Amino acid sequence: MYRWFFLSLTLLLPLELLGQETVIPSAGRAAQIQEESQEKARQLASESPPASDNSLRNLGKLIHFVPIHFGVEGLGPGAGPAIHSRLLQETDGGHLALRLWGRLAIHEFYTAGAGLEFKTASPYNATFALEGSHSDLPQLEYYGPGPDSSIHNRTDFRREDTLFNLRAAVHTGHALAACRVGELLLNVGTGTNDKLASTQSVFGPDQAPGIAVQSNYLIPGCSAQIDLRDFPEDPHKGTFVAATFDRYFAQNQTRFSFSRPSIMAEQYIPFFNGKRVIALRARTELSFHSDNQVVPFYLQSTLGSDTDLRGFRRYRFYDENSIALTAEYRWEIATGLNMALFVDGGNVFHRPDQFSLAQMEGSAGFGLRFISQSDRKMLARLDMGFSREGFRVWLKVPELF
Repeated sequence: MYRWFFLSLTLLLPLELLGQETVIPSAGRAAQIQEESQEKARQLASESPPASDNSLRNLGKLIHFVPIHFGVEGLGPGAGPAIHSRLLQETDGGHLALRLWGRLAIHEFYTAGAGLEFKTASPYNATFALEGSHSDLPQLEYYGPGPDSSIHNRTDFRREDTLFNLRAAVHTGHALAACRVGELLLNVGTGTNDKLASTQSVFGPDQAPGIAVQSNYLIPGCSAQIDLRDFPEDPHKGTFVAATFDRYFAQNQTRFSFSRPSIMAEQYIPFFNGKRVIALRARTELSFHSDNQVVPFYLQSTLGSDTDLRGFRRYRFYDENSIALTAEYRWEIATGLNMALFVDGGNVFHRPDQFSLAQMEGSAGFGLRFISQSDRKMLARLDMGFSREGFRVWLKVPELF
């Protein structure tokens, strides 16, 4: 009713003004009006922004200046308190970049890597990069294969990776295409968690393929993505689509060779003047191989993380294929602070032709998003997810989804 009243007033007021006599103020009165307007403008300019705005702005500057970040990644395997570091050194006008990164968590989980990237001056923004990294994950958890695995079969194993990548990419407008060839050196052994049985003592090669023997891999692959989001780190509208195809050539055990295509799509739908957003995401990973081949369990697709099935432990479900769906409702509760309600769904399955949206696992929860208003970047994300197996807490600094 009120909106119709104001609309009528807006339409009728000019008509009433047309019937009034126009009064021209005197020169003295005009000067007084101008002086009052200038004084009001000075008062508005002198007002300082709210303390919360300054605090979030300073926090954003600190996070992007200091290359060390903190996170609590789900209180699951390899999670708990963790620190991250990223360093970037550019030379030759930004055409040559050296990158160093590392991550250290409790229970001696760590990753360290270095990369050298060369950017050409071509109109396609071509880049060439050589990267190398090493990871040691001493307490990864495994519950058995498939969607029916039991939380009571919780075991742990150790996985060590050394990865070398040679990558070339072109970036034009909103599109990015890249190809790479990588060498993956693998070692899988007994986990270091004394409170859990080792994966090797509970599961055999049928339930955990590759548990007794591993292979190194040659991995060529290509990827493409289209990014139409307004702000990639704090999107309120737009679409993002990415697709990847990798071929895993097992160099020591050919029966462990397979191909893996993966697709991810995101859609952001704003309403109420962009202050509220519906965020949708879908992701799937598939594995293709001959009948006498199999994907080792430590390279299988997993569900349960800070981005999918957030109410379950990290890497709760393993199998050769997976699908994950997420919907979030986000709204601004204060400057630089957003609230989110989310629902996650997902499932793992053994063969690509068993793809189905029925009998999916689900989780739901809520979270907070801390945003830097100056550059529209995510400062921190805190989520709490609930499922039939309890709840998980995820804190990432900084991260998007």
